[in-house]
Amino acid sequence: MLAITNMMAANAQNTDTFIKIEEGNMFSQCFTTCDTNNDGIVTYAEAAAATILGLDKGGRMNIIENYDFLKYFPNLVALSVGNTTLEEIDLHYQVKLEKLGLQNALWIKKIILAQNCQPEIFYPQDVVRVDMEYYVEDDTIRKLLDEYSYCEKIEQDGEVLYIVSKEYGNYGIWHNGKLEVPCKYGLEDLKNNYFTIEVKELPSGIVFEDEGFKEFCLRDKRLNVDKDNMITEEEAKAATRLSLMSYKSFIRNIKSYEDLKYFPNLEYFHAGLNYVETIDLSCCPKLKEIDLSDSRMLKTIILAKGCKPEIKYPVAYKGEPAKVIYK
Repeated sequence: MLAITNMMAANAQNTDTFIKIEEGNMFSQCFTTCDTNNDGIVTYAEAAAATILGLDKGGRMNIIENYDFLKYFPNLVALSVGNTTLEEIDLHYQVKLEKLGLQNALWIKKIILAQNCQPEIFYPQDVVRVDMEYYVEDDTIRKLLDEYSYCEKIEQDGEVLYIVSKEYGNYGIWHNGKLEVPCKYGLEDLKNNYFTIEVKELPSGIVFEDEGFKEFCLRDKRLNVDKDNMITEEEAKAATRLSLMSYKSFIRNIKSYEDLKYFPNLEYFHAGLNYVETIDLSCCPKLKEIDLSDSRMLKTIILAKGCKPEIKYPVAYKGEPAKVIYK
């Protein structure tokens, strides 16, 4: 395996050297189109002149673990990433990108692109969801976008304000390190009437303990109807069915079931894939049907007193069937 972790090579005789790869297969397959003078070295100038870069060649042994070197290729129009186990790739240096091949990025979940860059993207066959994020220079905006789906910087009466939102049409003002004016006014009204608007509460999303649990909830169209990238407690309380398993393409190992406390009205529940020994369902007293067939090491099932659902059990762990206790 060739792991490229530091592409910058020091060379006392040629300070213009960008990269020199001794492994001939990797260089000949991926970088010869950039090496215009065929000297086995890619210079800064050659990298800046490159418009096409294919890193998806050279065989399965060429695995790229760091793409920081792409900042020296700012004029790429077409890029195919190589074999990689990375879940996130930062491509915000590629401001001219028109075509992006991700077929060999089998674990990819997130791509960071330059502002206004909208390349045609070719995904791996089994990847059904990749988050696209646009890079911004403002540090405050970048931090706020970790929590909010929308953020815009404005200036009003000499003050710098940030309009934020977790869902379309529900905006607030981030000012002096906190959310000062939650409201349900339109974006233009908020910009023009910051000091006179009526204050209303923004709905807050559930802070999930388990990321796999959260991802299944966000994917559930019956639960996340407005597709706002969060689940409110009201939405969770209204749910009567919840599955943490997809037989088509999306499987995550669930490690914690503490988030079930937000779903007290469930009647059907599929626990999904897990390796826990105990599943506590006592916070869901209305359960009528439970699928635990993918709970590979289950020993104990805890139910609310008086709750007697139909249970689909897993294959007995070490020959011992899971026992049911009431809480």
